[in-house]
Amino acid sequence: MKYKNGSLESSILNVLWDLEKKGSYKNSVKDVYDMLAQNPKTARAYTTIKTVMDRLFEKELLLRIKQGKKFYYRTAASSSEIIRESLEKIAFQYCNGDMAKLIYHAQNICESYSALA
Repeated sequence: MKYKNGSLESSILNVLWDLEKKGSYKNSVKDVYDMLAQNPKTARAYTTIKTVMDRLFEKELLLRIKQGKKFYYRTAASSSEIIRESLEKIAFQYCNGDMAKLIYHAQNICESYSALA
């Protein structure tokens, strides 16, 4: 799977994960559009949402089911799986594969944010 996503792709995945946590595993573009429209920062045109969801399907991050003339979507991987693979990629790229080194840097970042609060 290819996990490089833009911010709208991430927003769509987060909406679908939230819907799936609530037990809804078959969601239409309209379902996602309606959820994103609730927040002015994520509101986009329906056609934009559909295009991005089609691209996420092509990237194998969404599964697509056709019923009649309508498509329904669900995520192909959990957020935990994507986070794990992303962290492994970062560790490989920037820490010579050393996950402990990545964790050390992440803890320092957390401490910096805690000090600001």
